[in-house]
Amino acid sequence: MWWGYSPALDIQLEVNKSETNCLGKCLEVLLVGAGDARHIVKTLASSYLYRDRIITYHVIEPTLEQVARSMLLLSTCLERDLGLQEATRYYLEIYGNTLVRPATAKYLIKHSNQLADIPTNTIDCPWLSLEKLKHKDKDRLEGIFKFWERAARENIPVVEYWDQRVRKALKTRYDYRDGVFDWDYHMILKSRDVSNLTVQEYRFWRNNGIAYTWLEGEPVRSNPTLLSNIIQHGPGFLHYAYLGDITNGPFFTWALEEVKDSHNKYRAADIAEQEIMRFIHEIRRKEPLCEDRIASHRDSSILNGTLVTEMPNNEMEQELWKRKRNKYGKDDLSWVDIENHKVIFHPVTSLETFKSKIEYASKFDFIWIAHNMIKQLPNLTPLLKNGAIVLVELRKYMIELREEDLENFVKELRDIAQKSALCEIGDINARKHYIARFYKY
Repeated sequence: MWWGYSPALDIQLEVNKSETNCLGKCLEVLLVGAGDARHIVKTLASSYLYRDRIITYHVIEPTLEQVARSMLLLSTCLERDLGLQEATRYYLEIYGNTLVRPATAKYLIKHSNQLADIPTNTIDCPWLSLEKLKHKDKDRLEGIFKFWERAARENIPVVEYWDQRVRKALKTRYDYRDGVFDWDYHMILKSRDVSNLTVQEYRFWRNNGIAYTWLEGEPVRSNPTLLSNIIQHGPGFLHYAYLGDITNGPFFTWALEEVKDSHNKYRAADIAEQEIMRFIHEIRRKEPLCEDRIASHRDSSILNGTLVTEMPNNEMEQELWKRKRNKYGKDDLSWVDIENHKVIFHPVTSLETFKSKIEYASKFDFIWIAHNMIKQLPNLTPLLKNGAIVLVELRKYMIELREEDLENFVKELRDIAQKSALCEIGDINARKHYIARFYKY
């Protein structure tokens, strides 16, 4: 729910390498159920490699909490005044950890307070548009940001929520959970080409929801951005406990890149840190990041294979922070200039209504669809230009699925695509591929 199950893609590269699409200066992109902003981040980072093109990203997410998280993660990448390593670790911890470092929690409190003003147009955000959302959705978005600010200070017991989910899922196997996690890692993930993820990282995440750790700081504050169904109720808020993924993890979006230095063993956290650091640098500077620059941010003696496998002191986690009464003005937010890129969020009901609106007929050059949204393909086909590219996320990295489940999913996808007038680009291998490619003929 909170992250995708396939690596980030450079959208311009995907459309440029296709011979079926004649592209102009403007590129209309639709992202359905991506769960995070990873494709936008990577496309922004690599945009300096291509000729100038105006790209509009139309984004549909199932929940407003996912919209708010995408806004927060994009803003973190684009914020001008954050240090490179600072922004990288804020991004990864908010993205994939139930607990974050105190510095990250303070950033989350301050930034949530600032982002709460965007839905009400108190702060102008040049790269973002919420105009397609209903007024009640904007009000809920504002409430979600305010909840994050309050919950990060009060330190809600998100690890307890996580443990309740694990207990419910494993039942009588809970006392032997490390054995269950080891089995899933060695017998399933390793057979699906997940080379950079270590068993210690995966087991630690399965136990408590902490994916990215560094020895330079302890994760002791709760991350409320992983909570669901946040509703303002009087002076306070109602929310569900953690309802997201507890079996696969956030590792498959940023940590699958092969490293050039094959002599050393890197954690998934090291690979993800390098990737995000590189992309944030490229967004800011519009030039490649030197590998030596990445290494300079880490003590080389602890870079390779360093693992954190112990939970922090519980009393530190429960410490309350008082609210500061200062108000952050719009001058405190300074974003990198990305004038040729615009992110527009649409309500989830648009999946049904787009097809009946004339302005969206044959509008999009590129559509990316999450694995759990493939039944929407018939609704989306009328929105495609002739020759437009459609990418569908496969379920290769979902460990709860066996080989026959992966094959059945591909079979179902092919049937839906054929009925939707989509033609395959290349073959689809359920075991090897994480993306299926189609074009509209």
